[in-house]
Amino acid sequence: MRKISIEDYKRPQISEDLLEELFKRNWFKLFVPKEYGGLESDLKTASQYIAETSTHFGGLGWVLNLGAGANWFSGFFDPEAAKTIFSSPKTVIAGSGADSGRFKIKKTSVILNGSWGKCSGAAHANYFSLNAKNEETGELSSFAVPRASVEFSEDTWEIFGLKSTSSLTINLNNVRVPEHFGFQINSIKNHLDYKVFHIPFEQFARICMTSCFIGIAQCFLNTLQTEQVFDKNFETVTESLQQKITKARQNRDAFAELIQENSNEGMLEDKIQADLRNELGKGNMLIFDDIQELFKKGGLPMVEEDRVCHWAYRDVLTAIQHYMIKP
Repeated sequence: MRKISIEDYKRPQISEDLLEELFKRNWFKLFVPKEYGGLESDLKTASQYIAETSTHFGGLGWVLNLGAGANWFSGFFDPEAAKTIFSSPKTVIAGSGADSGRFKIKKTSVILNGSWGKCSGAAHANYFSLNAKNEETGELSSFAVPRASVEFSEDTWEIFGLKSTSSLTINLNNVRVPEHFGFQINSIKNHLDYKVFHIPFEQFARICMTSCFIGIAQCFLNTLQTEQVFDKNFETVTESLQQKITKARQNRDAFAELIQENSNEGMLEDKIQADLRNELGKGNMLIFDDIQELFKKGGLPMVEEDRVCHWAYRDVLTAIQHYMIKP
């Protein structure tokens, strides 16, 4: 992929040429079955691709993480709906976990209303996933909605870093979708033999989020070297951080293999879940603490907006706020 500029960090969405690179590699469909044109990757390999992309550019890695992660929902639709939604080579789902909508059932369709914020990747998504409550029963369900049915709010999310992730608000006003476009996370409806579908959502998401954060941290570290912030002392000054990033990668790989082998239809031993959350979260915080130390030592380049390292640092500060990156 090409070199990343400051303008890439400032843009409100990812540039088309960078997105095309991900589509060419088919990485948005890391967790989509081969029958629907996906790679059907194991979790360890896919998480390494997410980290690699984030290392190149944090914003690009963030939208890959969330887009490929939402495409993982492909296993929870009945086969007909999964084929319709995911067979396109450019299927990317953006969405929100907020339960800020409502729906009612009309024969074989559902009517959706509501507003959902911070849908990262909205600029290039062709479907949106969202949560809504049944108006009669209060039951919560998830749905996939085609882009053509979505209205975008004029409000923009003013955010310190990861600006290029097009995290927009969407609105639905009496939108009708087929009832089989509804799904329940971890209720597998196709390709039961694909082990990644069996992993509980939170553990799956924490592996992917940690991979993204590791890459964003490495991206920041690489910009310090490229811009010669510490001159000849670079390796000495940054040794501790690089060691922590390496350790975090090793832990991520080990947990990715462990949970893939031990999950069964959304079930996983409580101890493994707790260990994953604590170990990965603590590793991420150790990385963050070292980055803060480098910020204090780095001097003016850390706060000068004509430096790429300054913008890469902003991405670190933004990413660490996601609750699935913390213990």
